[in-house]
Amino acid sequence: MAKQKFFYGWLIVGVSFVSMAFWMGIRSSFSLFYARLVDELGWTRADMALSQCITFLMYMVSVPFIGGFIDRFGPTKVIIPGVILTGAGLALCATIKTIFAMYVFYGLIVGIGTPFISIVAYSSVLAHWFKKKRGLASGIATSGMGVGTFGIVVLSKILIGTYGWRQAFLILGLLTLCLLLPANGMFLRHRPEEIGLGPDGVQNCLPQGKDQARKEKIGRILKSREFVMCVGFASLALLAVHIILVHNVRILMDQGIPMEKAANALAMVGLLSSFFRVFWGWLSDKKGRELSYTSGAVFLLLSSVFLFFTKAEREWSLYIFVLTFSAGWAVTAPSFMALLADLFKGEQFGAIYGLFESIIYGLSVAGVWIVGLIYDLTGTYWPATFVIIVASVILSVWIIWLIDPARLNREAL
Repeated sequence: MAKQKFFYGWLIVGVSFVSMAFWMGIRSSFSLFYARLVDELGWTRADMALSQCITFLMYMVSVPFIGGFIDRFGPTKVIIPGVILTGAGLALCATIKTIFAMYVFYGLIVGIGTPFISIVAYSSVLAHWFKKKRGLASGIATSGMGVGTFGIVVLSKILIGTYGWRQAFLILGLLTLCLLLPANGMFLRHRPEEIGLGPDGVQNCLPQGKDQARKEKIGRILKSREFVMCVGFASLALLAVHIILVHNVRILMDQGIPMEKAANALAMVGLLSSFFRVFWGWLSDKKGRELSYTSGAVFLLLSSVFLFFTKAEREWSLYIFVLTFSAGWAVTAPSFMALLADLFKGEQFGAIYGLFESIIYGLSVAGVWIVGLIYDLTGTYWPATFVIIVASVILSVWIIWLIDPARLNREAL
């Protein structure tokens, strides 16, 4: 079976990389706007955190439809409207004066738009383009999340410091439109069969009957023990990650770290996590999904320790937090993408993955808001937030070993 010298699937990975860079960069930069708007407009932390929770809710509502629409209509017709919503919503945030406007423009409009450029949209595509190198492709594509966290957080910090947060929102909206519309409109393709190839660039290697069988079993898949456990595993992993992502700047500032240094730390997390995502994806192809995730989870646990250990007089611990959280956060997305594609890839994988992503964000929505509320009620994040993070990570490791994806893959061969 012949292979092309350059496999078009890697261009799909590139489009996914750029789009997910904006998705996670926009989401991560919220931490900077969060800190600034709380001080400038006098909103409580729980009120401000609720706007991000609304985006999580919109994500949960949107992604099952996005995955299913991509299965039916292809990615371009689905993703382009989401890019337009995201860019327009960010631009409208420049006009915010009340918390209600924040909820509408950021929570609802941006919250509905960003799922169209998220891991769900591109997982629905990449699952068809790769098999043997699925972990590596997932790792490279999702490394865009880290690059976006670095680039857009740094850019947001500069824009907020130079022009103010209103102009920062406007510029981010325009950049989203100018870069993502042409990238997705010109280069995105749904399946390798459209250009006469199979996964990994091999000619005629994808039996259509197997995908049809998957299509017929979608109802049973969603009720299966494996799917339910995958949801539990990922929900707990995301709970820990999102609590840290949303609240880390304020936690560090409360412990004496200046906002600029806290923002720089978040940006470096994004950059370093890109390299770790590629590594974890490669490792999962070689050693298995469960071993790769467990290794990354150890770093996530360590990051929670150093997040609360960091003080102005122990600034060196901030750098350890950056390194460990980079590695720990990075293992999640490639693990989710590769694990679900291994177990459930088929004609309706987009719908399956969309439902998966929708469900797993439930704990994050609750957790991010509850942690803000805990602070408002007690005046501190410690120790309740630390306990929540640690418990969720340990439980997620236990569940992925119960799933035993290596065994399930052997049985499927």
